[in-house]
Amino acid sequence: MIRNLFFIALGFFGGLWLAWPGIATNKGLRCAKDIVLNAETKPSDAQSVLGDVRRKLKITTAVSPKTLVKANSLDPLDKLRIVGDVCFRS
Repeated sequence: MIRNLFFIALGFFGGLWLAWPGIATNKGLRCAKDIVLNAETKPSDAQSVLGDVRRKLKITTAVSPKTLVKANSLDPLDKLRIVGDVCFRS
């Protein structure tokens, strides 16, 4: 039972690592945390405006134009895929 659970977990995390190699790095995890925590906040000073522009530019260059057109109707899995592609792909 425990052996099977171990192999299932190993396969799950191995598959995630193959698709998104940056998922195991601190840089990728910090990027994902930054996008998730600052998604709805409005920038208040010059530094945060610059960081917001950098983050939005990084996201915009990582997704397809079709995704940008339907940005208002994205479901949670599409949002997870976008954050994963932006932060975890090397």
